[in-house]
Amino acid sequence: MVRLSKSRMSVRLHSLICAFIFLLVFLSGAIVGVADIKASDRRNQENLSQRDRSLRQAAERRFLKDRTSIVIRYVGDYKVQPNEPIEGDLVVTAGNATVAGEVQGTVLVVRGNVILDSTSHVSGDVICVEGQIERQPGSTIDGDMVETSAGALQNGHREWNDQDDDNRRARRWRNDWERWDDNHEEPFVLRYNRVDGLLLGPRLPRDYGYGRFLNFGIYGFGGYGFASKEWQYQIGGEFYFRFFGRTTLGLEAHDMTTSEDEWIIPEDENSVAAFLIREDFRDYYQRRGFSAYASQKIGSLKLTGAYRDADLLSLKKETNWSLFGGGKRFRNNPAIDEGRLVSTIAGLQFDTRNHSRRPHQGWLIDVQSEFSRPGDHSDFDFDRLIVDIRRYQPLNWGQNLDFRLRIGSSRGTLPAHYLFDLGGISTLRGFDLKSFTGNRMILANFEYRLDAGRSSAHDIWFLEPFNLIFFVDSGLAWFADDLSAIDKSFDSLTWNKLKTDVGIALTDSDGRVRLNFARRTDVGGQGLAITLRLNRDF
Repeated sequence: MVRLSKSRMSVRLHSLICAFIFLLVFLSGAIVGVADIKASDRRNQENLSQRDRSLRQAAERRFLKDRTSIVIRYVGDYKVQPNEPIEGDLVVTAGNATVAGEVQGTVLVVRGNVILDSTSHVSGDVICVEGQIERQPGSTIDGDMVETSAGALQNGHREWNDQDDDNRRARRWRNDWERWDDNHEEPFVLRYNRVDGLLLGPRLPRDYGYGRFLNFGIYGFGGYGFASKEWQYQIGGEFYFRFFGRTTLGLEAHDMTTSEDEWIIPEDENSVAAFLIREDFRDYYQRRGFSAYASQKIGSLKLTGAYRDADLLSLKKETNWSLFGGGKRFRNNPAIDEGRLVSTIAGLQFDTRNHSRRPHQGWLIDVQSEFSRPGDHSDFDFDRLIVDIRRYQPLNWGQNLDFRLRIGSSRGTLPAHYLFDLGGISTLRGFDLKSFTGNRMILANFEYRLDAGRSSAHDIWFLEPFNLIFFVDSGLAWFADDLSAIDKSFDSLTWNKLKTDVGIALTDSDGRVRLNFARRTDVGGQGLAITLRLNRDF
């Protein structure tokens, strides 16, 4: 039998009391913390509708193996900070989940979107019900990415969550392709148009240096036009760093075919149309010179500035070949005002869209201006301003109201290739291509989008895979008499002068592949204008 002295017993008792008090404080803190979380969770859930609550419960049962692993259940927008890792599952309802740090579990978002920053890491799955997943380069996911609808969830369909190996590979290939398509340039140039024919050559893509504080990159391409029998090139260098946002400084030299119609149709889609059906929706000219530029991006705001010095040359149509097209012929490429253009460019962009190519919520405000003066050794004297405002507004489950307002104006005499054109795809869709031209422009596009699979229309079986869009376009391009200032000659524009059309479109689930049917409203007896698109009109 071991005897303890009174002093030793006193020390032992004191240690036990301290340990007991520490354990009591720890447990009480944990209990209070859990109580606070539960109380906050209860208060947070009071704003949740019964339909959202039922949908969240169904999603948790289907996609989470153990619901006790949920450490955060939140209603509304939620952000995972880089220095605050989450050890468990994150469930967000009726809001967006932005992941900038680490989640040691699964991210489940119901009726919202998932935005994965370049610094994010999710050890489990990323699942989005009634929303989309936007993933930046540098983000990592150890599990699967799943996008599904309420109808598919309630009907027991797996959609992207199918565990079959072939479906899993196909889904991952699609995700990888979309990330490549949205954030990268191909390592080669492959395009087709009526002035170059087939242009083919290697490309050095830009390296944006995600996650790096300081970086320098070289980019460019070299290619040969088999119809024009001309070589083209672009070579540039960029120095960029992260301090307050992202700063970019660059210098570029080029001799290449270019166009002012990127806002109407992307180059890849136009190449497909020209190659397959002998339809080239762009106009072209040659730019030979150099530019220096800078940009500053802070959150959703981006400021840009540039200096350009280039010789501009007209190009002519060099081919009429396409794989199909019957007896159609390409349009002639219009001549431009040739000469040396020295100009200064300033731009501002505010972008809160949830996705760059498939947005369904947020703002895009883009203001671009260009100034040229003979005193700078330029052959031109003008100011040009373009303002583009877009809003993507969710209305209800599977419903969106989108609009775009685009205004263009100028001072002085605009060179021919800088005039504003309206009519046809992406502009006034019920009219012929480039029916209206001028140094003033105003355009408004409205679209009501109904996603049949995510609305009450999903019960109509043949509509469920599609989006249905009703649209109205209205606008005009005209030549102003007073060229002394940018704000002149808008007061003469009246409602009855605007050209208007109405239409309906059938699209895929992403809204990028769409079949448009439009009819102009200013005259009767006109047929439908039917167009097939591989990208959204705006």
